[in-house]
Amino acid sequence: MNIDIKEHLNPKVVHHCLRLFEIERYPECAHTAMKQVEIDFNKKCGVKSFTPISHTIKKMFTPGKGVRLKVPFGEEEQKYAQELFNGAFKYYRNYTAHQQDNVTRDIALRVMFIASELLDLLDACSLSLEELGGINEIKNVLGIDDNNRLNELLSFVDGSWIADDACDGFFEDLAKRGFTVDQYEKLFELNIVCYEEKPYKPDEGELYPPERIGFFELTDIGKEIIETIKN
Repeated sequence: MNIDIKEHLNPKVVHHCLRLFEIERYPECAHTAMKQVEIDFNKKCGVKSFTPISHTIKKMFTPGKGVRLKVPFGEEEQKYAQELFNGAFKYYRNYTAHQQDNVTRDIALRVMFIASELLDLLDACSLSLEELGGINEIKNVLGIDDNNRLNELLSFVDGSWIADDACDGFFEDLAKRGFTVDQYEKLFELNIVCYEEKPYKPDEGELYPPERIGFFELTDIGKEIIETIKN
């Protein structure tokens, strides 16, 4: 039975690792797969500077003030998710970094699947803002000092649209307002903004209509932030 492994891997693993696997660079393939988990984890959590991954994992899956990851299987599963990520990094991340001579084709394949599972779980996690600490913590993660600037960023993004993935104009307008792509990406990582793409229905006589239009919209958390700033 032939199985296309690409269909069962996370897209980030496919993009960064599959070619390495195909050309038999197995140690680099395995190490890169686990590195993608670390990068994704830090991005999801808004980690800016170097922090030991074990510290970040402990913080993000245990109760306390600040951004926290919530697994989709319930509060009682938080500790097991923490153990899963801790074990994967202590074993596979360290092993692929320091025992590269022993990384065979089979090991690289298994690590790609493990990394894919961890990345899929990260994608399924939500960020709980119940214990965030309010607007100040959000501004801290975004690197914004002023409530009005935060309101300006959210108001600009909310309702903006992009035609056929032609996003240069959007990012130019973002920069003109003094905001960065990093801040824009963190809005998604914090579950403040969502994006939905739909087929475009042109008006009669429209000469060059786009095929699809993508719309930005504030999530319930984003709308709550706006209301909190107004009040």
